Amino acid sequence: MSGTDTHTLATELRDFPEWHGGIRHYAVWALPVDCPVWLQRIADLQRQLAPLLHPGYARQPHITLFACGLVDQRHFHPQQARQQAQALLSLQLPALQLEATGLSTFTTAPWLGIAAVDNHLSQIRQTLAQFSPEDSPAPAYRPHITLGFYQQAWPLKSIHSRLAALETNLPPLPPLNVNRLELCFYSTHDIQGRLTVQDSIELKTGLTTDTTDNLDPLEAIKQLRQQQLKVCALKQKSELERLITDAKTSADRPTPSNSSEN
Repeated sequence: MSGTDTHTLATELRDFPEWHGGIRHYAVWALPVDCPVWLQRIADLQRQLAPLLHPGYARQPHITLFACGLVDQRHFHPQQARQQAQALLSLQLPALQLEATGLSTFTTAPWLGIAAVDNHLSQIRQTLAQFSPEDSPAPAYRPHITLGFYQQAWPLKSIHSRLAALETNLPPLPPLNVNRLELCFYSTHDIQGRLTVQDSIELKTGLTTDTTDNLDPLEAIKQLRQQQLKVCALKQKSELERLITDAKTSADRPTPSNSSEN
C-alpha cells in the first residue's frame, strides 16, 4: 500500500488464468495458528468486519513466512521444496513465540499484525531464500494474519478508523506459541480457498530428555494442568466478551430502513 492510496481495492473473485497459466497450485511456507483464544479473536474480527469483506473466505488462520510461487518445474519445483525442508531441519530451531501488534490494512485486505520475540523469522526466511527466490516479495516483510478480502472500494480513512475502534475494547492476546512450520499449497483457481499442508517441520519445544527424566511426575502433571486451566480461562473470558459485544451491538443496531451499511 502506497502513501497515495485513498481507497481499498475490490477483490475480484474469479479465476486468473493470465496469472497462473494453467498451473494448479501456489506454495507458501506458513506458521499455523492453533491457539483457541487466537482463533476466537480472529473469528470475532472477521464477523465484525463481514460487511466490508467477501463472504466465503475459507483459508485457515496462518502467518505467511515465505511465498514460494507457482508449483511447477519452471517456478517452484519439488526439489527446491525438499532442499528447503532439509535446511530448516538442520537449523534445529526452538518453538516460536509471537505476539499480536494490532490491526491494520493493505489495500486488498485487513490484517492482524504479528511480532516475534526473537529474530528467528528472519533466519527462516533467509534460509528458504537460499534455495528459491521469494515470489513477488514486498519491500519489507510484515508478518500478519489476513482477515479476508474487501468486496468494494472503501475509503481507507474510514477503514483505519473502524479498525482503531475495534481495537479499543479488545483485551490483549496471550503470546502465540508455534511448534511447527508448514509448506502449504492453495488452489490457483480459488483465491479464497483452503490451504493444504504438504510438509511439516517440527520445532523444538525446549524440553530435553534429561529435563523430562529429572522432573517429578506429580510436578509435571501440576504444570500441565495449570497450563490447561489458563487456556480455558482465557477462552471463557474471550467468549464472555464476545457475548457482551454482541448484546451491545444488537441493542445499538439500527433498523434495516435506517442502516447505511451495504
